[in-house]
Amino acid sequence: MKYTSWKWAIALAKVASVVMWNEFRYPQPIKGRYQVATNKLEKLKWAYRCWVHQLERAEKDSGIEDYFAQQDLSFRLPQGFQETQRLTVAAGGDLMAVDCYTYEDTPHLFDGIREFFFENAFTCANLETTVTPSAPVGRRQPPGSPPKLNTSEQMLDRFQPGIDYFTTANNHCFDCGEQGLVDTLDCLDRRGALHSGTNRSPEEQEDVLIVERNGIKLAMLAYTADMNGNECPKPCLINEVRFNDEHPDFSLVERHVRLARERGADVIIASIHWGWEFEMYPHQNIIQAGHRLAEMGVDVILGSHPHVSQPMERYTDSNGRAHLIIYSLGDFVSYHPLTRNSKLTYVVRFDLVKGRDRAGTPVICLDRLRVKPVYICCRELEGNRYDCRLLPFYQVLAQPERFGLTEADRQDLPRLEKTVWKKILMPREPGDIIEK
Repeated sequence: MKYTSWKWAIALAKVASVVMWNEFRYPQPIKGRYQVATNKLEKLKWAYRCWVHQLERAEKDSGIEDYFAQQDLSFRLPQGFQETQRLTVAAGGDLMAVDCYTYEDTPHLFDGIREFFFENAFTCANLETTVTPSAPVGRRQPPGSPPKLNTSEQMLDRFQPGIDYFTTANNHCFDCGEQGLVDTLDCLDRRGALHSGTNRSPEEQEDVLIVERNGIKLAMLAYTADMNGNECPKPCLINEVRFNDEHPDFSLVERHVRLARERGADVIIASIHWGWEFEMYPHQNIIQAGHRLAEMGVDVILGSHPHVSQPMERYTDSNGRAHLIIYSLGDFVSYHPLTRNSKLTYVVRFDLVKGRDRAGTPVICLDRLRVKPVYICCRELEGNRYDCRLLPFYQVLAQPERFGLTEADRQDLPRLEKTVWKKILMPREPGDIIEK
């Protein structure tokens, strides 16, 4: 099954958006348990934000929009720092790899961003699909229900070599049940891919992934806030931490952070599947969760789930240490043709630098954050074929005729730059972090 939208759902969502103006135009603070997949009103909001208009406002009177607009995203080494080791990390968003993303339609998928994303970097992304022979390849979606996703192992040939680490904790990791989850892990292991977030046993859940590159030890943690309403009968299979709930339990993260430090991790990176889909700003409770994770000792957060990119934050903890929080990297290898804001995403690179400060104390610092805006282009060809590519956004903006965009997509490019990129995703003074 290819990507599908339902006219009746769009019509109903439009009517509801008029009747319940504030409910549909502003993010609403969470009360109790997050239940988007099972609550009828939340489903209508989802339909409106996916197929009609993405939410470009933060929670009312929260100050969140100004907070991100004033961010200073410059990460620099302190004066007098003596460097001994350096590692570059690159990260991208959701690899859903269904619909038009077939092996045959993706020969040039990464050509436009290959150097920035892959070259001399430890590269990370969110594998938001199962890879199992126990289910049909593609999207299965009964009307009114979340889709179930499964891609082919052949599609992983597009990701490897290149992507070093996959987070597997997300709302689609249990789409094909325990068998699909285990098959996915087996597939990644056969291919030598690093991964975390889902597990086969309690022992695996406690076996925190430590990766050493260039003399720097990284702990790669991963969690999801939900599984589309699915309940996993074995809690050890999925690192579920319900960040979206009003009162989440952080004990699993606390335990993993402690284990990571005990095992010698220099840096802790957490890939976190959280937030609300098709909303351009994180909710206040998600921002608070990000700060709490930083105070626990998580150095970098790579957020996903909203299917649109969200702003980044340079957070300084109570000890004066700087943390990078990316609330949502957005779509990447993912197809949402009616969701205009999903087409503009970004990938990042940043350096982890080990050394000694002016007093001779061993420290590790974040340095040189760089951000590349990316346009997701799925050009329809004859014979039900596509040409799917990830393109530098400013190349597309300058010469849209080169890439076979529809007239509607061409006309939307200036809005994407002015409103989505400059006003929402980037601070007012981004400095030199943007690589066009």
